[in-house]
Amino acid sequence: MLGKQKEKIMDRITESFLNKFIQNTGIQEEKEATRFEHFSNYSLVDSQIDYHYKIEDINIGVGGTIGIDGFALILNGHLITEIDELTDILNDQKNCDAKLIFIQAKTSAGFDAKEISSFAYSVFDFISESPKQVWTQIARERIDLLNALFKRVSELREKPTCSLYYVSLGKLSDNQTINARISSGKQDIESENLFSKVDFSLFGATEIQSKFKEIGQSIQKSFEFEKRVTLPEIQGVSEAYLGIVRCVDIAKIMENENGEIISNIFYDNVRDYQGQNPVNSEITRTLNSSTKEDFVLLNNGITIVAEELILSRNTFNITNFQIINGCQTSHVLFENREKLNDNVYVSLKLIITKDKELTSKVIRSTNRQTEVKEQDLIAFTDFQKRLEDFYTTFNEPNRLYYERRSKQYSRLSIERQKIVDKTQQIKTMASMFFDKPDLATRFFGTLFREFKDKLFADDHNMEPYYVSAFALYKLEQMILKGKIDRKYNKIKFYILMMLRYEVAPTSCPYFNSKAVIEYSENILSILNDESKLTIKIQSVISKLDSLALDLTDRELSKSKKLVNDCLAFYKPKKLLPNHC
Repeated sequence: MLGKQKEKIMDRITESFLNKFIQNTGIQEEKEATRFEHFSNYSLVDSQIDYHYKIEDINIGVGGTIGIDGFALILNGHLITEIDELTDILNDQKNCDAKLIFIQAKTSAGFDAKEISSFAYSVFDFISESPKQVWTQIARERIDLLNALFKRVSELREKPTCSLYYVSLGKLSDNQTINARISSGKQDIESENLFSKVDFSLFGATEIQSKFKEIGQSIQKSFEFEKRVTLPEIQGVSEAYLGIVRCVDIAKIMENENGEIISNIFYDNVRDYQGQNPVNSEITRTLNSSTKEDFVLLNNGITIVAEELILSRNTFNITNFQIINGCQTSHVLFENREKLNDNVYVSLKLIITKDKELTSKVIRSTNRQTEVKEQDLIAFTDFQKRLEDFYTTFNEPNRLYYERRSKQYSRLSIERQKIVDKTQQIKTMASMFFDKPDLATRFFGTLFREFKDKLFADDHNMEPYYVSAFALYKLEQMILKGKIDRKYNKIKFYILMMLRYEVAPTSCPYFNSKAVIEYSENILSILNDESKLTIKIQSVISKLDSLALDLTDRELSKSKKLVNDCLAFYKPKKLLPNHC
């Protein structure tokens, strides 16, 4: 007699969303529980991260981490995973906003009070000065990262926020015991006095489905725009208006259902919110004064670009909009929204267009009026546009997508592993053509300053850029599929450096020469030959193994000594110095 079949817990809708998620992300994971962890992490965190990131970096549940499956430290919309990144961004951007997110995901049919208590205690132990639980290596690395943040907490705009998300496949209900456990867990975490706010939320099957569906959806908001003039016909623009709107209406279109600011609408703004710097403090004082009605005369205003507009008399309904200028003003208005009244106005320029090139021109021109770092405007340079176009010339399976504008592919069903942003592009180029894999843990601003005179020049050929990114993609795919042991993931940029010497053991031609095209195509031909690439990778791994590396060493990924040790396998061939 057959044993009783195990009851299926996951409902069909969640299962279909999970399968779609796995297909679009390319995550190689057979265990349903782990797949659901990644799915939950992505569904709950993606809207709070403004820049490209790797979903796997959120999952700290691997290797038996107790009570916590996902952890995210987010600074100004960047997912931070390395202390070097943390240091760089705090040095580069003052008055950062910091968020901590902890996630526990269970493929169980209900909410267990003991499991919820265990989750809360794990978070409490994680943030404590002297953790008592036995944490895995990846968890210890994140604990160290968190401690590095707390040492510099005085440099943040305010203390970090902390969110705890517990996910199951059950149905939410008002349970007194569970509510008591949540309240107790929150109090313990709040008692550490580390956070400006602590939230503890439960998500059942219906709620996690909704969060997943929201990702990439169009943003639609309505506001009253009575005091306006219509601008003359402009090529590439459907409609354009100039006028003044109530500040309370601007604050409302920035607010989500949880009363938080929608960070997505600032993707195309070249600068993050700078906090209460002198200018923003002055705006705050004006909005809190008895002469707040003068604000419209004192402020330069806001520029919004939207893809679509539905107009009903004075009611404007805009879709897929971006605040491309006036980020600072917008944030200060949002922070002071309770103190505004219907007599406080702000200037507004509203442009309706789907022309991305025109949008880029508007962004560059409006932001030239104030001091903006060169690195912030790089996405709108001609070279970046041409590089984006060059990536489109490749067909599957070689197709990658260059993301010069943050999250520009978020509404498309594209395998995330194939998206290359400008930070990753610099890292692959620095590793493969400049022998600098030890810099790959750094934040974009630091990398840009290091390589701004060596990369992204107008006369450069595009082939090396694409090839370096494609090489990393192929390497990561081999790691994900188990063809390369995952322990080497920490030093993948070193492998990338060595791979070039294995494939093309000659000096690299200048990036603006015709020779570099043939040089790059030679590397690409090996990358596209599975058997030849495997042989080359095996040769690299064999060399690395001969160095008897401690792959658990947290400092290994930024070791200059390891760079020299790796190059020693090739430099005896008396290669000419790299021209790149």
